Amino acid sequence: MSRRVGDKLPFDLHERLAGNNLHAYAEKAILICTVDANGRPHPAILSYQEVVAKDGQNVRLAIYRDSTTSNNLRRNGKLTVLIIDERLAYYIKGTAEELAWEMTCAPYNSKFNLRVEQVLADEANEEFEPNAYVRTGVTYRRPAEPPQAKEILLELMT
Repeated sequence: MSRRVGDKLPFDLHERLAGNNLHAYAEKAILICTVDANGRPHPAILSYQEVVAKDGQNVRLAIYRDSTTSNNLRRNGKLTVLIIDERLAYYIKGTAEELAWEMTCAPYNSKFNLRVEQVLADEANEEFEPNAYVRTGVTYRRPAEPPQAKEILLELMT
């Protein structure tokens, strides 16, 4: 069951998204969800090399410039970011604004800022589901870190 933890990133989540430990999250995915033109959820997957917490209330994202996800954000700005990993599930809700149509170091990406409005933490209710927890997050295989990964994070922070 999810519970509200506030209107800014808690310390552990901010540290996870600070971009300081890319190696630890190299094969972990971040799920995001926008709202399409028909009012339906539209999921997408990003990496930790494309998402960084500027501070507790702002999360920057590099998203393919011509994607449905970017177009949804340009249209209505609604965004939920799902951070799911072993024994951890956070939902970050807020409004996104496009900061740059084209990133300098990755021109195929647009730069967005998510203004955090609500953070929820989710976990099983021990009374009804004792010892139940998330075992793993969504992972993917990437043979090597993209050459511009650090540059993307640096550009997102500016």
